[in-house]
Amino acid sequence: MNLRALTLMLAGSTLLLNAGCANRYQDLLRDRDAEIRELNGDLADLRSENADLLRREQAAQARLLDMEAIPAEASPPVNDLAGLQDELPDLNVRYNKSGNLSLGINNRVAFDSGSTKLKPSAEKILRDVARVLMRDYGNRRYFIEGHTDTDPIAKTRDKYRSNRHLSVERADAVARFLISQCSIPERSVAVVGFGPFDPLTPGSGESAKSNNRRVEIVLGETF
Repeated sequence: MNLRALTLMLAGSTLLLNAGCANRYQDLLRDRDAEIRELNGDLADLRSENADLLRREQAAQARLLDMEAIPAEASPPVNDLAGLQDELPDLNVRYNKSGNLSLGINNRVAFDSGSTKLKPSAEKILRDVARVLMRDYGNRRYFIEGHTDTDPIAKTRDKYRSNRHLSVERADAVARFLISQCSIPERSVAVVGFGPFDPLTPGSGESAKSNNRRVEIVLGETF
């Protein structure tokens, strides 16, 4: 092989090598550009998510400020229960397990044994209750709850199917008196019968059973 042929061969090899390097470089540039586009897309998505989170945070803060600006319901604080108790001395004034104000009337004050007819003494008490309700809580719903002890119905089984039935009838007697004699709006009153299933005092002794036989007037939601 003469010198001219060898020179041509080397020149061709150099051109092929340079062309291969150029192609590889172009591939690298394309890969880089594709990765840059993908990263820019991810960055745009993150910025959009961040802006959405910021808007949601600002909206939540605005709602919180609005809620804090709403005045609390007109319920007496715990230290004012004593004042209500003094005003209604024949009742058990307390907050129940749900945090609602409850005015409890023991059945020995309100009813004779086995009866659903209100005693005259209970009528005076209920008039005082109605006065307080209309004066301080006129925009509330009143749940009249009947409660009994755990002793099964015996002497009056012909009248009441169960303790729950008896508790409903006694609660309804209180509700009817408040509506018909004390001008409590009928739409404000709901009657509930718990029977023995929501005791005030745990236990099966006579003292506990006596405490559990009661009607409670519980303040509910506003209208």
